[in-house]
Amino acid sequence: MNDHEILNTDDELFRETHYARYGFERTNIYGLTTFDSLQPTCLHRQPEFPSHRFDSFPTGIVPANHGALKKPVRHLLSASASEIVAFISRDGYWNSLNIALGLEAGKSEIIAIDIAEVQNKIYLAIAVAEKDDSDEFQYSLRIFEGSSYFLEQTLLSIKDVSQIISIASAPMQISHVQTNEQGLVFLMSAMDGHIHMFGKENDAFLELSSLPTLFPFMGQINDRRIRILFMHIYDRPNGERVICAGGQDGDIFLAFYDKEGHEVSSHNTRIFSPITSVLIFQPRVSKNVNEHDVLHLVVTCAIELAIVYRCIEKNGLTKSRVLPQSGRYDSVLCSHVMDVDWDGENEILIGTYGHQVLIYKQVAGTQDYNVLWRRQFAYPIYRISHLDLNIDGLDELIVTTMYGVHILQPNMKKARERLLEVLQHVDARKRHMYELMLEWKHQKEMEKAIIFEH
Repeated sequence: MNDHEILNTDDELFRETHYARYGFERTNIYGLTTFDSLQPTCLHRQPEFPSHRFDSFPTGIVPANHGALKKPVRHLLSASASEIVAFISRDGYWNSLNIALGLEAGKSEIIAIDIAEVQNKIYLAIAVAEKDDSDEFQYSLRIFEGSSYFLEQTLLSIKDVSQIISIASAPMQISHVQTNEQGLVFLMSAMDGHIHMFGKENDAFLELSSLPTLFPFMGQINDRRIRILFMHIYDRPNGERVICAGGQDGDIFLAFYDKEGHEVSSHNTRIFSPITSVLIFQPRVSKNVNEHDVLHLVVTCAIELAIVYRCIEKNGLTKSRVLPQSGRYDSVLCSHVMDVDWDGENEILIGTYGHQVLIYKQVAGTQDYNVLWRRQFAYPIYRISHLDLNIDGLDELIVTTMYGVHILQPNMKKARERLLEVLQHVDARKRHMYELMLEWKHQKEMEKAIIFEH
């Protein structure tokens, strides 16, 4: 596919429906996260949708006696330098909330955010750089927690319960994981070459020393003081876990864990480029794991082509393919996967400092990838995600650039066409099964007739 053909496909996969700007501030490359929640939502669509933002929870809303949701709903959080905006998924629309955390614009900067829900309680973690009176930066990890009947009420009041933990070195990415031993823990990489682990003890979060025991490969990272820029934790539906970490000097670490949380194998390699993102994914779209499923790993780099390590359970970090044209638009900053054409296979998405989002599809019958779609934005691409914001059954594509959040809707015509194809396939399969059943009944009647004649 040449450049002219790519540029003519801008509207074939996604169409931008909303852009939420950060005001006068900008975001950070770790400033986007999604989370699943069982807390019900309540705020109605506003006349100014989708531009309206709630600054406080409205009075007079009485909780219904429905309790927690039976199935979690995914929502989105995005941070600028001093504010966080939550995009709350609702039927047919979404609501935006300004989550005020008491940060002063121009003096404080949010470096990274992460959020988790455990037993109906929300935990929000942010890494902050803040100037002191001598104009020097001081770093901290701030963990907020809250629980109300409605999710919007929880988030808009989450600042009421918080804890500040001082950090000696500049923090980078924050992620979280559930462990058998410590429950919820937050993992934070920092420029001191350590991955710091924070867990709750005696109703307060503190840094734990059990990191090397729970995650031996992270202990090796800390021993070697490797500056980790990005880490991805992939929990499989069967209870197994895979973790990958990429470093400033090109180091890539990969570790596999069994259902009991024991590290069963690990791999590492180094490439000639800082690692900007790592992403473990299963090519087949499924909530289950069968014996034929494999895992791949996408690694994006600052000065090299993006790489796909294939079948990492079998090959570790020895077999790879590059994504063509991924080095053409300046540094690749982020990666993501989603099934953009509803064929049951995940496509790979990357975002570049040169304002481009590229979508790659694996060539059938090969291990190679081709560019399926490309779109240019006004600013560098910092993060990509997807979720069903308006709960219509189709996931929106979320692209955060330096100064705002772009919400793109999938091509509805193509969605209808694909749905009709699936329904026709299902109908044809039902007819085939019905014909087989009639044939089986006829065969049984013939057998009975033959036995009766004898």
